Amino acid sequence: MTEIEEKQMKKLFHAGFRLGGFTFFMSLFSAVFGVAPATLAQTYSITDLGTLGGGSSFAGAINNSGQIVGSSPTAGSTVPHAFLYSGGVMTDLGTLGGSQSTAYDINNNGQVVGAAFTASGDQHAFLYSGGVMRDLGTLGGSVSQAGGINDSGQIAGSSYTATGPALGYAFLYSGGVMTHPG
Repeated sequence: MTEIEEKQMKKLFHAGFRLGGFTFFMSLFSAVFGVAPATLAQTYSITDLGTLGGGSSFAGAINNSGQIVGSSPTAGSTVPHAFLYSGGVMTDLGTLGGSQSTAYDINNNGQVVGAAFTASGDQHAFLYSGGVMRDLGTLGGSVSQAGGINDSGQIAGSSYTATGPALGYAFLYSGGVMTHPG
């Protein structure tokens, strides 16, 4: 783009925003230069991942292989279960014996983390790996959830303690041990 064309574009850009916003600017830009900017030439598509049989689904994270995790109610229920979407198939990851679960993150090794209810009704952080959901426990309280996992398998989340505040504490789960880094 020449210096003159660049100055014209800047004038059009400012005029477009003064006279009605981005759409007007794009119309002026296309009329003057005969083309739309390259970013408008890109096309995207949306893929419906489906559900676990319920009426909705929520996607929370995606890894570099295109595997997606989130939650969706199962058939005949409004209670969500964590899912892993891979290769066009949505798989129910189950729970820790309770009624519901949600997946929040997935690393590039396909390991999934989130939170699930136990049979006693407590909510615990989980790691799903190799087809098995494992309870990560808590820092002594009744509630924890895992929010992120790196490619080394280290997990970050939050947990109540037996005596701490209701909002909980951050934790690091590494080498099979949950610790409060502070």
